[in-house]
Amino acid sequence: MRSGHRRPGSTAALRVSNERAILRELISAGPATQSELARRTQLSNASVSSIVRTLRERGMVDTSDTVSSGRKATLVTPRIASRRVAVGVDIGRSHVGLVLATPGLELVAERRVSMPSGSAAEESLRRVRELLTASLAEYERDDDDVAAIVVAIPGPIDGASGQVLDGTILPEWLGRTASDVERALGMPVQFANDADAGALAERTWGAAIDERDYMFVKVGTGIGAGIVVGGSLYTGGFGIAGELGHSTVDSSGSHCRCGNRGCLETVASTPVVLQHLTEALGREVKRDELVKLANERHRATVRVLQDAGTALGQSIASAVNLLGPRLVVVGGPLSETGDVFIEAIRDGFARFAIPSVAERTRVELSTLGEGGGARGAAAIAFERADELAYLVQSDGTSLHSGVDSNKPRP
Repeated sequence: MRSGHRRPGSTAALRVSNERAILRELISAGPATQSELARRTQLSNASVSSIVRTLRERGMVDTSDTVSSGRKATLVTPRIASRRVAVGVDIGRSHVGLVLATPGLELVAERRVSMPSGSAAEESLRRVRELLTASLAEYERDDDDVAAIVVAIPGPIDGASGQVLDGTILPEWLGRTASDVERALGMPVQFANDADAGALAERTWGAAIDERDYMFVKVGTGIGAGIVVGGSLYTGGFGIAGELGHSTVDSSGSHCRCGNRGCLETVASTPVVLQHLTEALGREVKRDELVKLANERHRATVRVLQDAGTALGQSIASAVNLLGPRLVVVGGPLSETGDVFIEAIRDGFARFAIPSVAERTRVELSTLGEGGGARGAAAIAFERADELAYLVQSDGTSLHSGVDSNKPRP
């Protein structure tokens, strides 16, 4: 019987659903022990062991002995014979970035180029298309091998219309939809918020590999948060959850681009920090020098970063008090300033968080650097493309209902 004809709720359908859950974990996060898979999928150890044994017999996974927490364990590694690649694109105020990733989320190409600030969307997309063509050719792939493309944008994306909403730091992209990008790149595209993408990058390559409840905060020209709850990205009822930069920290402060006053972005974003340090030193300070001065513990630089970090810690505390994640990862350009910045964030967080929350929540800096956004977009691309459609069962059908694996790939 084909998987598409199984009765919903039947034992066979439940088995297939559990197989999908395990394979998705392996594809999105890479090799894992059976105990880790049980924890992430919330299946019993016995069920995971049985499913892994079946998948190994079908040639979908390999198993090997390993040690975890000082005990013997079984490591499960996906075996995916596929030419498919996911494409993650990161659009910034002054750059575009692109990565190619395999179904096991091995990075096979990673490129980033500078763009003039305020570049037209069409010009940014032209550069993305050039990067995509060159990257595919280098990896001996072409457009037909692309499973999905996700473009990460630094701003809110409406969940219903897919439009870039007002509030983005890229006014050139306001009102754009994925269809506009599809015409430029010649293949289907989906949008994602850049902080959401950064959150999934941390789960795959960064500080949140073993976490199911955490928050990623990107501090750049704007400030946004990607929220993961129970292992899944949470974007809210409208698709725009996580606009941390527009939480109020000073009701009598400066006006924000969103129309309100005293938002976090007006005191803790990268341009504001650079502006304050420029005013303090009487000359223009750029990002590279900011990082250098921070590492040298330059007095004025430390004070500016402490003010920004304390305000950021206050807003993070409010979010953590409400959501209760176990981990907060801070990324973006200001994360490069290192200990000075994260110490100030932790101080602000400890001051405003509920004590029992502050004691048990880790606040860490991202180690992924500028490539996190594009990497996370690639991870989202594979989740949305559902690469499981190309994994074949022993009866010649895919794990997707009614999909004949012997038919040509779409």
